[in-house]
Amino acid sequence: MAKVFVGIDVSKKDLSITMIVNDKSHYCNITNDTKGFKEFSKWLKLYKVERVKACMESTGIYSLAFANYLFSQKHEVSIVNPACINAFAKSKLSRHKTDKVDSRIIAEYASKYELKAYVPTDPVILELRSLYNCVLNLASQHRQIKNYLEGKEQLAPAVIKTYEKLSSNLLKEIEKIENQMDQLLDDNPEIKEDIDNIQTIPGMGKKTAVAVVSLVADIRGFEDARQLAAFAGLTPREYQSGSSIRKRGKISKMGCCPLRKALYCPAMSAMQHNVLMKEFATKLKSKGKCGKVIVVAIMRKLLHIIFGVIKNKTTFDAGLRLRVL
Repeated sequence: MAKVFVGIDVSKKDLSITMIVNDKSHYCNITNDTKGFKEFSKWLKLYKVERVKACMESTGIYSLAFANYLFSQKHEVSIVNPACINAFAKSKLSRHKTDKVDSRIIAEYASKYELKAYVPTDPVILELRSLYNCVLNLASQHRQIKNYLEGKEQLAPAVIKTYEKLSSNLLKEIEKIENQMDQLLDDNPEIKEDIDNIQTIPGMGKKTAVAVVSLVADIRGFEDARQLAAFAGLTPREYQSGSSIRKRGKISKMGCCPLRKALYCPAMSAMQHNVLMKEFATKLKSKGKCGKVIVVAIMRKLLHIIFGVIKNKTTFDAGLRLRVL
């Protein structure tokens, strides 16, 4: 039987699905829950389809449940960057924007390209990521409340009391989540070893190490450090056309934004405390590079070092100058 391609347009409540079989398309809409997933399996049986190549855009938590279901049912699944689908739609001069049209375009995209197969992330890593994000959110709320309290002379006593109580409670909750994170790492020594090894890199603290491990999920799955840098959106992006148009190069930013944010402060610290990064920053400065360019370059270098540390299951040693490329 010919290969069957399925395009899925994901929303919070619904999944719009187009299936292409022998150049004929079939459409259905199901709810984005377990009941809807079972309806999808029944729908496939109507067309005597056993296995499909499914594709959907990355929409965070809304796409993961169905992707995991498809994987468990032995289907081939791919989750792609929405920018890829958007570019493909523009190349087809698509004039309409509906869920049904989008699902058809995604199915066509899957039929024309070899896509990376989706593999569910280790549940422990998912839990670690959830705890890390929770700490970030609570810390952000705490900073906001502290900002309110800076002008407390302008606030009513009842408001001050409420904010101070919220501030205290948030700190307690942050401590609880961090303790749960520590317990999770104690229960999973292999992951803890990676995080401990990352912390041996000058400038890298525990929070950043947890961010890298939880957001990247499987560093060893990358072939080299350049792929990891591309995943973070830290690779250069050139803009040149003919002999007259040549814009200043920038980083692509087509990658994991939270990972870039997590690496910014460690890069600033590494410029002061990491021997290799100090040398690297001095070299770039001597070439006339501005401060922002230097910081971004150090962020990328740190990822290269992290890749070497994790890949070789070792601690950082400036004397050895790890081969991380």
